[in-house]
Amino acid sequence: MMKGKFLYKWFAAFAMVWVISSCDYFDLDINEDPNNPSQAAPELLLTSAQYSIAANLAGGTNDAQLGFAGIIASFDNFNMSNSSFNGVWNNLYAGPLKDLEGIIEVADVDNNGDGKADNPHYLAIAQTLKAYVASTLVDLFGDIPFSEALQGDGDAAIKNPNFDTDADVYNACFGLLDQAIANFALSSPVAVKGDAIYNGNVTRWKKLANTLKLRLYMQARLAVPNAATEINKLLAEPGSLITAAADDFQFQFSKLVAPDNRHPWYQSTYTAENGFTYILHQPMVEMLADGDPRFPFYFRRQTKQVLDQSNPSERNTTPCSMTVGCQYGYLVLNDNVRQQIYGTTDLTQDQIDFLAGCFGRDRADPAGVPLDGDLRLIPGVYPCGGYYDVATPALPGSNKAPGGGIFPIITHVNTLYYQIEAVLALGSAGDARALFESAIRKHIDKVVNFGRATDANSVSPAAADIDAYVATWLERFDNAATNDAKLNVAMKQLWLSSWGNGYEIFNAMRRTGYPSTIQIPINPVRDFPLRLPYPQIELTLNPNASAYSSVVYDRDPIFWDK
Repeated sequence: MMKGKFLYKWFAAFAMVWVISSCDYFDLDINEDPNNPSQAAPELLLTSAQYSIAANLAGGTNDAQLGFAGIIASFDNFNMSNSSFNGVWNNLYAGPLKDLEGIIEVADVDNNGDGKADNPHYLAIAQTLKAYVASTLVDLFGDIPFSEALQGDGDAAIKNPNFDTDADVYNACFGLLDQAIANFALSSPVAVKGDAIYNGNVTRWKKLANTLKLRLYMQARLAVPNAATEINKLLAEPGSLITAAADDFQFQFSKLVAPDNRHPWYQSTYTAENGFTYILHQPMVEMLADGDPRFPFYFRRQTKQVLDQSNPSERNTTPCSMTVGCQYGYLVLNDNVRQQIYGTTDLTQDQIDFLAGCFGRDRADPAGVPLDGDLRLIPGVYPCGGYYDVATPALPGSNKAPGGGIFPIITHVNTLYYQIEAVLALGSAGDARALFESAIRKHIDKVVNFGRATDANSVSPAAADIDAYVATWLERFDNAATNDAKLNVAMKQLWLSSWGNGYEIFNAMRRTGYPSTIQIPINPVRDFPLRLPYPQIELTLNPNASAYSSVVYDRDPIFWDK
């Protein structure tokens, strides 16, 4: 009996060992958790990087550059500190740049031994986006940590990276883009997923890489000896650039309330009490005077009330009531503005009602901020997904507007302005006037098409009104006597076409000095910024940043600003 019991236990133990061994339990690595992989999938990293790029660059730094350019009242007096941009600096390094480096690490592996990356398309996209983010940091700050950056968790960890010169980072970006273009040309066994911008369309990504390369050469055309040659080469290659709306490099924000990944302007304007800064008067007045068909897509009026100047409370809320030197002031009561827009100072009630809602500020008005959030002109349907400006102004209501805004980063319209500049400033081949007309019309189309698709109240402008507006600007272009004067006209239209993207116009103003017809700031605290101040977080925590504490943002230009 004891013997039988022993044999039973022996066979049971043997069977258990056999079962366990057949399931490869002895091959498990107890240090690896299959439910928490040490490396994220490239499609997850790509989506994260793209959203983080848009969320960080469509907000604070974008607003600041529109303020520098005299379009909104964000740093429009040029007064910044080393704490002003800690967030975007830290977020871009810890967010998209780190995610993109993770994609490059995963995708740039040659398991086949053929000298090519196993996953060339993910690799090329990451290289393109890395070049975009790094070059944007250069445009904003100058020298940045680059070659030693993003290695804080490596085998030979670099906790305090050295800075690369701005010119060297640009050269590295050209190299990244050349590598990306070559990698896009390879076949890939893996389809790109997680792409919130082009949905894995490699042809469009390749166009972006070429257009970004053109953009960087245009930026650096006064500092890089072979820039003109490279620009002409890129312009001469058919089908290589972003030339259609479907190719635009832009990010589509969400419409959802939770999680709130809506456009930063939507979040500050349409989710609760209006917290958006002032829209400046000059763009309002000039767009109305010229009959710009984009006005009701760009802006939304909230009121038709004319503030009573005999009432101290209402007078103290009136724009420029406490400031000397205003050019525009309270538009509805300014006879010069009335004459400029309507051709008369004797307005109808409808005209008074309309102009009362065009409530903003002159550039660098130093007055305090009264409780006028319900009066100010606010961003409209384009690009943040707000409201089209209907005939009767009204407060927008929390979370009532459509949402789904966009951050237009590099568009087919921008490509046309690069070409215009190349023709006028470098003597490149092309008809600058025809390109200019196309740029105006295509931007109007882009704005109107987005508005119509987003807010059902949007109304397409009449073709005759568009033609009249275009004719006004072509006459200005024709009357400009020199190529420099024509470029000034073109850059002024780029200024008007940069609503939602301050990067292009701030870069253009530093690169060309145009447009020169922007209202002079009433009371600027500093001179026009040539860069952003280095973030205090980097100056404090990175010993290798100490030399940059002496950089002065309104004195020291970056390398391409000649």
